Amino acid sequence: KRKRVEGQGEDGYFASYGDVSVHELMLRDRPRMQAYRDAIVGNRKMFEGKTVLDVGTGTGVLAMWCAQAGARRVYAVEGSDMAHVAKKLVAANKLEGVVEVIHGVMEDVSLPEKVDVIVSEWMGFYLFHEAMLPSVLFARDKWLNKGGAMLPSEVTLWAAPCNTYACLAEGLDVSLLGEMREEAGAGAPNVV
Repeated sequence: KRKRVEGQGEDGYFASYGDVSVHELMLRDRPRMQAYRDAIVGNRKMFEGKTVLDVGTGTGVLAMWCAQAGARRVYAVEGSDMAHVAKKLVAANKLEGVVEVIHGVMEDVSLPEKVDVIVSEWMGFYLFHEAMLPSVLFARDKWLNKGGAMLPSEVTLWAAPCNTYACLAEGLDVSLLGEMREEAGAGAPNVV
């Protein structure tokens, strides 16, 4: 099993993504959604007649766009209870003949075939916050056909060192909070 954010077990991780409001927030991110739609629908040749795996499908939007782009079959895997919502959305869009929503953890799921394309919206705050990259890489290694494609296939992270406590309360020394967190063994704070 993949390692999740420290202090947050598998159940807590998937429970947080079972909340509809979390997905509504992501769906309202117009630049993000437009970029994914353009990448999928704008690259029909990548999807036409292909088998696709959507890792962490959430509401199933990427999977449905893959179907609209001509995919032969889309396996939409979701570990949280949002899988039930995704199934309803797929049916409401009359795509259940192409998109199969599978409720399960990617590492535990068995697909009937290898796939030609893997799509996933695995990036969170600071690129890696959602902790899904290990699941995407697992899916790639186990289920992607040789010569297959991934979307996204590369990312760039620009970073600069900073003291986050200085950013929180300008003009005040709040470094004691970090010391208290370390004494409590709480680990690094999670971005929510």
